[in-house]
Amino acid sequence: TGNQLTYAEGAPLTLGKTTFVDELVFNTTDRSGFKKAVQVAQNADVVVMVLGEHGLQSGEARSRTKLDLQGLQQELLEAIYAVNTAIVLVLQNGRPLTLPWAAENIPAIVEAWHLGTESGNAIAQILYGDYNPSGKLPMSFPRQVGQCPIYYNHFATGRPTNAENNVFWAHYSDSENSPQWPFGFGLSYTTFDYGKPVLSKARYEMGEPVEVQVSITNTGKYAGSEVVQLYIRDHHARIARPVKELKGFQKITLAPGETQTVKFSLTDAELGFYDATGTYGVEPGTFSLFIGTNAATVQEVRFELQ
Repeated sequence: TGNQLTYAEGAPLTLGKTTFVDELVFNTTDRSGFKKAVQVAQNADVVVMVLGEHGLQSGEARSRTKLDLQGLQQELLEAIYAVNTAIVLVLQNGRPLTLPWAAENIPAIVEAWHLGTESGNAIAQILYGDYNPSGKLPMSFPRQVGQCPIYYNHFATGRPTNAENNVFWAHYSDSENSPQWPFGFGLSYTTFDYGKPVLSKARYEMGEPVEVQVSITNTGKYAGSEVVQLYIRDHHARIARPVKELKGFQKITLAPGETQTVKFSLTDAELGFYDATGTYGVEPGTFSLFIGTNAATVQEVRFELQ
């Protein structure tokens, strides 16, 4: 209550009406609404900008060769930013987008996807702080389209990942290797601190459950929920295994200053894999166990399965 909301379209995403995605004509010329949008933004305490994709751009047979903001959206975003940097960018899209400029300059981004009939209420609750978000990305967002396909559970390249004393190492010459936002990423109106994961012991017998626990503390000012994620890596399997595999997660809710210990138990169901014949099995060897807030921000401990 007490808020004054002023709306300006800025620029339509498409020109005209359409029924099929192949008929979409993206607006690259009509800037007639820019002036009003800039004026509104200049006088606003906070600007909420809704950008993204047309609903017909998502679904089967609707692939894209570019993942940027189509039409005049990026130009409009930068024009508004030039007069007011207090922007909350609300994205409505059906796939990960490449947003390097927004990632560097926009202070708050809400990934709303293409939701259903109650999406307006849900987004408003997030924007007004009536609900503290706890969602996590189900896929990685690339920095540039040339990184695609990009996903957290890839296989090792066989090359070193840093340039120290290495002529040939796994990297791009014009961009970082890492995604813009990794699998499992998601922020909250509060913050969480992770303690060091603690294994019950360093060596386990085959068939014995692997027990691990970690302490999570709400270090912010608001109550919030966090999705604690557990990944593993099998270092010496006879079949190449991913560098990380999500094997468990727990959602916990903490009051400001509260600490909770989260426990995981890994069995054969999490430690094994299927071979080329479709046979499931668990092999002895060295395993890394990672716990963190997303696939990239984790802490590692190791154990031996014998």
